[in-house]
Amino acid sequence: MKIDTATLREAAVIILKACGETDDGAATVADSMVMADSRGITTHGTYLLSPIRKRVDAGQLPLPTKATLLEDKGGTAIVDGGDGLGAIAGKLAVETAVKKAKANGVASVLIRNTNNVGSLACYTEAAAREGMIALMSCNAAPAMSPWGGSEPFLGTNPIAMAIYTGSDTLFSADMASSVVARGKIRKAARNGESIPDNWAMDADGNFTTDPNAALKGCLLPMGGPKGSAIALFVDIFSGLLSGSRYATDLKSFHAPEGSTGVGAALTVFNIESFMPLDAFKGLVQGYIARMKGLKKAKGFDEIYLPGEIEQKRERQSRQEGVNLDDNAVKAIDELLEQAGASLRLRK
Repeated sequence: MKIDTATLREAAVIILKACGETDDGAATVADSMVMADSRGITTHGTYLLSPIRKRVDAGQLPLPTKATLLEDKGGTAIVDGGDGLGAIAGKLAVETAVKKAKANGVASVLIRNTNNVGSLACYTEAAAREGMIALMSCNAAPAMSPWGGSEPFLGTNPIAMAIYTGSDTLFSADMASSVVARGKIRKAARNGESIPDNWAMDADGNFTTDPNAALKGCLLPMGGPKGSAIALFVDIFSGLLSGSRYATDLKSFHAPEGSTGVGAALTVFNIESFMPLDAFKGLVQGYIARMKGLKKAKGFDEIYLPGEIEQKRERQSRQEGVNLDDNAVKAIDELLEQAGASLRLRK
């Protein structure tokens, strides 16, 4: 089904407020979710409303979220997420980082004691639109083995980067350090689909195409030892250094088994501290034009900037509606009914 983005956002806000979040907090989280859904990244979108409701009902998600600034030292800060909704801690972190980068040139803000923060591009792009270059990472519950292992030790531990370009389309990459995000395996399991044989191993260390077996085993790092190194770095930087949990001490957000202890790290560079913003804009746009003018490989009609396809899809979704499958629509409508709302996505 195609769902109007304003309607989807309204539904998310209603459900989040019914869970105990404030008006502003619900709006922040809903915006992050709708952005992900609009880009086709449904694993980071309104799908998360169901685990949020379950965790609230189990008494394992204290709402409203009380994210606070714990440390504030020149170009650095630490945000405590209050074990609440990750998007709210993420918004506080990016606002703090941009402010500090404008004053100091470079700023790093770490987040501790939070939950699933959704799509990291939501925060790196917010910084980039302020004339910045941004890097962000976060850790997650163990789902991947380091290279050479066969049991979960690391999360999918994504890393994202965004660069101001002076246009509506930013350079924006947001990727798991595993071959694939674990959410795609959960989605395949929910839909009764198989997965490629290079995504994961089962509990015995064998490659598998069964998503249910993969969920009991572990994911594989992208690029073998290279992805493994990135995932280990993210865990140490985002989790250990921030004062949050790391490695096997993290818990999954998708099951009410206790606080997750997710950590995140955001570093922002103020371009104007290195060169005039207009000069950078001219250079980077020339760079992009040169890249796009290269000879195309067979089967390719265009060379895309990282994130360009997703940003185009988001703009299209805001005009034509967001694609959600029947199960997703049904889950949201059930949550709306539980919240006592009259709104329904399925007319």
